[in-house]
Amino acid sequence: MLECKSIGITRGSKRIIHDLSFKANLGEFIVLLGENGAGKSTLLSAICDDLDYSGEVLFNDKSMVQYAPQKLATLRAMLLQNNRVNFAFSAAELIAMGRYPYHETAHAQASEVNDIIVQMALESLADRDVTVLSGGEFQRVQFARCIAQLDAHKKHTTGKLMLLDEPTSALDLHHQHTTLSTAKAFAEQGNTVIAVLHDLNLASLYADRILLLHHGNIYHDGNPQDVLRPEVLQPIYRAGMQINLHPSFQIPMIFSEPLTGASNA
Repeated sequence: MLECKSIGITRGSKRIIHDLSFKANLGEFIVLLGENGAGKSTLLSAICDDLDYSGEVLFNDKSMVQYAPQKLATLRAMLLQNNRVNFAFSAAELIAMGRYPYHETAHAQASEVNDIIVQMALESLADRDVTVLSGGEFQRVQFARCIAQLDAHKKHTTGKLMLLDEPTSALDLHHQHTTLSTAKAFAEQGNTVIAVLHDLNLASLYADRILLLHHGNIYHDGNPQDVLRPEVLQPIYRAGMQINLHPSFQIPMIFSEPLTGASNA
């Protein structure tokens, strides 16, 4: 479905991504993990064609650059990490912006947006000015915009790519799980989701596959049981940890340890 071939990215004089390649299949929820500066968000930006890169990104065996922009906008959507809006749109208006690639009447658009608002439990935010929303509220609205852009609120939607850059960073526990559960269900119905996360336990709960990045390379690629092991994680995160199985799901849960008498650098 998606293939990154020998991706290289340089910013200024610094090489951020080094000859990175991987394939993502339909039905997969892939999580990108790694320390700050590992290249996770930069890789998503390359897949979204938001910065220059060497190599090639293929979508259904066709280069991304060969797609008409409006068609590609119906197939690929990205939730940015830093995405505040300085104009006083209502939440419903911002969600409706996700519908711009579709040729539909104003009435049809309003109906689609209302369906999304109800499904995402955003009724209390729909008419509010997005510039005064909390960080978590705004993040939920922007995720709903991605849902609108990909028709992800419809059970028959397949063959699409959702890119999420730290989608849970501002969310409380309940909304972390509702967001990731929604993304997981979207992947399972025949789409692909690639998400940057920092919470290792959320990655374990939701990822089908984890790409652990380190210094712009894929350090480890596998399922949570393969990747979330002390001997894999500790050299990357430079922190002590213990890993036990979740009592209900038999998947690894990470318990980090304080840095005592050690440098934080």
